[in-house]
This record gives sequence, structure tokens and C-alpha cells, in this order.
Amino acid sequence: KVQPVPDGQDMDRMVPHPFDADGALLAITINSVGEVISRLRYVRTNAFNNERRKGLRMYKAMDSTRELGKSDLFSPTFKHHLEPGLNKKRKNTSNTRALFWGKKLITMWEGGLPYKLDDLALSTEGRSQLGGVLKESDPLGGSSVYDSRTNKMLFYCNRQDRTSSELLIHEFNAKFRLEKTIETELPGFALLSGFAATERYYIFVQPPVTANTMQYLLSKEPGKTLQLEDGPSTLHLISRDSSKGTISVEIPYNGISDADLQFINAFEDDDGNIVFDAIRMDSRTIDEKAPQYPWATSLQDFSSKTAKRDLVRYTVRKGSGVSKEVLLDQQCYFGVINPAGSCQRHQYIYVAVGAMGKEVAPPQGIGKFDTRSGEMIHTWMPESYEFCGEPMFAPSTDEDAGLEEDDGYILTVLYNGKMRESELIILSAKDLSLQTRIPLGISAAHGLHGCFSKGDDFKADEINRRAKLADKMESRGNMWNEVKSDFSGLGLRLDDWEDYFGDIL
Repeated sequence: KVQPVPDGQDMDRMVPHPFDADGALLAITINSVGEVISRLRYVRTNAFNNERRKGLRMYKAMDSTRELGKSDLFSPTFKHHLEPGLNKKRKNTSNTRALFWGKKLITMWEGGLPYKLDDLALSTEGRSQLGGVLKESDPLGGSSVYDSRTNKMLFYCNRQDRTSSELLIHEFNAKFRLEKTIETELPGFALLSGFAATERYYIFVQPPVTANTMQYLLSKEPGKTLQLEDGPSTLHLISRDSSKGTISVEIPYNGISDADLQFINAFEDDDGNIVFDAIRMDSRTIDEKAPQYPWATSLQDFSSKTAKRDLVRYTVRKGSGVSKEVLLDQQCYFGVINPAGSCQRHQYIYVAVGAMGKEVAPPQGIGKFDTRSGEMIHTWMPESYEFCGEPMFAPSTDEDAGLEEDDGYILTVLYNGKMRESELIILSAKDLSLQTRIPLGISAAHGLHGCFSKGDDFKADEINRRAKLADKMESRGNMWNEVKSDFSGLGLRLDDWEDYFGDIL
């Protein structure tokens, strides 16, 4: 068996920025007999398999088209220049978020189709068009919103072009069946990074961007084609009622861009105002030099390449526009709430926090912020060489609990920089007191997005059998899961059969 090449040993294999890396999925199962089973596997995207088969890096970065080799000189590599929008042939890393919904596990990336995986073995089943909802060229957004009132999962698809963008929002029920699609058109090239939702509206923020006409024709790579401009962003309130239109208002600009917000939650208050909380990034002090490996080797490196973050509340009032209030100016990341209150008014926000207060520092501890008092009421901070990722809320299973918003637990994956190993950390959602630490026996990348789901009760031997089968299948060939498997008469892909007929299979 060929051993993996250690990072930094072969510079031709290294990517310049962590966001350019291939997606990998860490799954941790805690079953009813007290077993904890962890497994980590790369998402076998088409690009991953191409590079693995040839044994070398074939993409400079995720924005780039596959580099030409001697055997590729006559292939239609530049077909993407004839298609609308950005380069659709660039590398789909599928490394942004994982979601388990309707007993299906998918990984997402802003520029392309999601990938569907086996939830036990984490083996990749292929790209999914979500039961024919998405076209093969559609880019599904890199995030979703759970509506706790209706028990639906919301996604968006942003078909960008230089003069206008077509935005589609899809609502899926608990069986992952499409229930509704809302379509609207946004002006110009809409660069979106996520969204929020209330009972009546979908909420998107569109920053001002300009497109370089020459690069748009030559490369269509986002980093070369698009330029974020200083100035106010536009807030779009898109009605969830198809008979009503879109309300667009300008967000006041104070020198800090509202681009690339990390939405946490949104709701409508008793006065009909729309409120949403988000982590905002101030990128004015970031070193704009082209990134290269190693991306950061010291705290000074990290601080020069990472935006200052704060927690901001946006309020849209009838007749008076949008106001902003900084709730927390401590460096924070990955804001989450109890999902049982998603799209409704919330009191508590859980965030990963740096250890240096307002100064830029990597996510290390976990904080609990009270929106009513306006204070960080609890913080859990590990050792100086330990770093937490995104907090995940797990509701309490106690029959006497569940009445309070913070009845439950906070889960996060901690990376031990001294031992180079990862642990699962479980904290009380009440006071962030440590409940347990579970060594995972593997090393997972720091800073993972995550999700918690109550699933079926699988035992360790069953998961191990499925994982060994996946290993055997993947060892037979790098392309075993890339068969397109179209059924032209039905218009279905093989990986869509369960989406259509799952109730009767």
C-alpha cells in the first residue's frame, strides 16, 4: 500500500490556501450501547479522482480549470468559455458543508452540484441533482437553512451572469422531496455567500462587485474576473409567497463591507421588523498577496491573512431602512443556535472564539452569547495548544428537559496541536461546563463546519463492515463511482433513483 506523502515534502502537490483543498468528511457516531465510532474519508469528487489517478496535482486552485497535459491537447477543455456565468469546469472541491437530511448525506460547494455519500462508510456515490431538481450545470449554494416551524430544509441555486443573476430557492420536506421553488432575478453579477429565512422572507445580501470584461472572456475564474468594490451592499427580502415580489434596500456603509456574512438566524419581531444576526468580517487589514503554501506558520501569519470578525445584528424596519448593531466585537467564528428555534426568535448564540479578545486569533474556545443581556455569559477555553472547531447543538434526550432554549449539549471537534490528534468535546449548553472528552484516534483538520443529527442506531461492527466494503470498491479503480449512469428515457441519474422512489424501494 502506498503511504500518503506528508505535507510540505512535495511542493508540487500542495495547494496555496486551505479553501483550495479537497473536501473530507469526519463522522462520529455515538450509539445506544455507548460505542463511539469515528471515520474520516475524502469526498471522491471527479477532480479528486482525476488527480489521484494521475498521481499529481492537476488544478492550481479551486478557481482554476484542469491544467493541460500531453494527452489533453485535443480535448475540449475550454468549453466553459461558451457557457454563461463563471467557469463551470473549475475544481469542485465539495469542501464547504456537509448536511444530513431526509436520511441522505450530501456535501456542498458554492460553485457546483453537491455530492451524495453513504452515511455509514462515507463512500462517495457521485454528484447529485437532488432528484432532477438541479440541472447538471447548476451551482447549489454552499449552505442551507432549516425552518423549524415547517420542518423543511431550504437551499438556493445562483445562476450568475455578468448583467443579471437568476436566483432559485428550493424548499424540501423531511423526506427530501421538493415542495416549492421560488425564482427571482437579481441585478448584476450576484456574489452570494449564504442566506437566512423568516416565516415570510428569504434574506440575501448582495455586495457591490465589478466584472473584468477581458478576464470574463478569457478565464472566467472568480479570482481574476470579479472585484469587490467599496460601498453599500444590497439587502434582498424575497417573499416565500410566489404571488409577491422582492424588496431590495441598501445597507448603510461605514467602511466595513457586509460581503461574505456568516448568517446565524433570522426572525420577525412583534412589530413586524425583520432581524437577523451574522458574523461580519472586516478584511481591510488582510495581506492581499497571493497565498502560497504554507498558508500560515505563526500567529502573526494567521493574523495578517485572517479578517477581524464581530457579531452584528441587522434590523429592517418598515419605512426606515436597515440598521446595524455590533453585539460582540470579540473575535468569533461559526455562530449557531438551537436548531429547534431556527427562523424564530432566539436568545442564545454559540460561537467559536479566539483567545486574544478583540485581536485576531484562530478559533480556540467556545462562547455562549445572550442576545437579551448583550453579554458573553459563558466561555470554555482549552489549553493553549488546543483548538476547537464549529460548535454543534445537540438537544437533550432527557424527557424532563427540552423546555428551555439551552437544554442540550454543545459538540465540537478539538485539535490538539501538541499531540496532533483530534477529540470530540461535549459541553453543557447551559453553562459550557465540560461533560466529556473522547479521543478519536485520528487527526482531523482544524476549523471544520459540522452538523448534528439524530439518526438510526448503528453498531460499530455494521459501520466497520460497510467501511471495508467501500475500501474494497475504491481499490478496484479510481473511476468506479464516476459512471454517469444516465437513463435517457426517464431523464434520471442512477443516484437519483432513491430520491424519486425511496418511499417504495
